[in-house]
Amino acid sequence: MKYQTSDFTFTVNSEAAASLHDDGIVILHTGRGCLFSANRIGARIWRGIEQQMPLETIAEQISSEYQIDLTSAREHTDHFLAQLQKQKLILREAMS
Repeated sequence: MKYQTSDFTFTVNSEAAASLHDDGIVILHTGRGCLFSANRIGARIWRGIEQQMPLETIAEQISSEYQIDLTSAREHTDHFLAQLQKQKLILREAMS
């Protein structure tokens, strides 16, 4: 699963298995046996990645749904994506 930004895409790692629940999300990295959890906003970002939504759209939805300013929503989205990438739950690929 990929979504596109201006110069790269993110792909959900095939070794990541996610379970959404009322309070957020739990993600298992099956290759490493590590479990990660996030709140509702993290779950919203993960669903956006799975649905191949642009980053800006994800941030706009978070801003609207949680009544936070768009700049903060973008920062939270960027930070969460960086954490997912660091844990190898998503992979960043340059556009070809």
